[in-house]
Order: sequence, then C-alpha cells, then structure tokens
Amino acid sequence: MRFYCENLNPGKILLPPDEARHLVSVLRAQPGQEIELFDGRGTTAKARILEIKKEKVLLNIETIENTPARNPKVIIAASLAKGERFDWLIAKCVELGVDHICPVIFERTVKLGKESASERFHRLAISAAKQSQNAHLPQIDPPTAFSDALPNLKTLYPDAKLVFGCLDPNCPPVTAISDGRSDMIAFIGPEGGLTTQEEDLLKNTPATGVKLTSTILRIETAAIAFASILCIARDNS
Repeated sequence: MRFYCENLNPGKILLPPDEARHLVSVLRAQPGQEIELFDGRGTTAKARILEIKKEKVLLNIETIENTPARNPKVIIAASLAKGERFDWLIAKCVELGVDHICPVIFERTVKLGKESASERFHRLAISAAKQSQNAHLPQIDPPTAFSDALPNLKTLYPDAKLVFGCLDPNCPPVTAISDGRSDMIAFIGPEGGLTTQEEDLLKNTPATGVKLTSTILRIETAAIAFASILCIARDNS
C-alpha cells in the first residue's frame, strides 16, 4: 500500500485526510500494518500504523530512502484535448517518468471550459505515481499559451533539444535526434495542426520537426509515443 504525503520526517506523523479516508474506509487498514509513503520529490518511507481514530491515522515513520532525480529531463508540451483524453495523457506520462508536462494552448486548440484543471491534474499524477512506483511527480504547468510556453521552457532548459511532431515524410525520426544525454522538449500540436506561424516560431528557436509513425496520431497518442521514446533513451543511456 502506497500513499502520498508531502512532508516525510522520522517519527510520528498524521496521514493527510484524503489518504487517511482511503486507508480506513476502502482498504480497512488496522493498527500494526506497514505502509509505504512518498512525497513526490524522491523520498519514500516505510511507516507503521500506530492508531486509527475515525478517519485520522497516526503513523510512525521507521525508514526513509531517497531516490535521485532523473537526468536528463524529458518535457512534454502538448496541446490541451477535450474530455478525459488529457487526463489519460497525464497519467501515462507519469507512469513513463516524464519530468515536466506543459498543457499548451495553440491557435487551433479546441476551446475548453474556464474551470481550472490544475488540481485535477495533480490528483491524477499522484494516483499514477502510486501505481507505477514513481518516486518523482512531474512539474505540471497550468494551461499556457504557446507564445508563452515556448520561451518559458527554453529559459528553464536552455541546453535542451526541441522537437515537434511533423507530418512531412522527409522529417527525421525522433530516434535520430534523441541520444538520451540531453534534456528533450517535445511539442505536440492540436488536432487541427500547427499554424504556419507556430511552426516557424518553433523552427527559429530552433526546434526540429520529427516523425513518429507513418500515420496521423491523436494528441494523447503522440504525447505517449514521444514520452516512451525519450524516456527509454534516457533511462538506457
């Protein structure tokens, strides 16, 4: 059993309320049981349940381990998508070990509601990290206009290689660009495609247009394909 807790220090702690409710009401945990905690920043801990009172769970942290951050970084900058498709993208990117997810609003991105998705994305990331045993939660930006996302990411990762999905059959495959030794930023455009101006901005950054397959992929499929290739290259370099 694995649970999220932002602050992990040796000794007694209370499990966060949402996690405590799940532990008590769903899993029916009992005092004396051992559980695993993680803070999303590389720290994991073994803790034992000391006491359960209603939905309050007192734990004693017995051991703490630290997992170093992954390097180089893999950054996915994907157009927002309707419905649950971007939720699925978030979960799969976390499972694969993506370090930074930037939801991008391109000119042709389908307009979504005004409700902020940031909190939901964070919950999805925690759930995926629990399932995949990922000790590190990715940075997830709020939805950002392409005109801001491009310079922001370039500033954060000045030495990164930038790529974007391209349908031109003459574009190189992404495997020819990714060596697993450089930070990688992959831009995935909306279903309507990038505008000429957006593509020119990327090329002038400079970013390289690359192909994934001979078929046209949906936003979430392209994001997972990029994430898989780039994370595998990094983890095996």
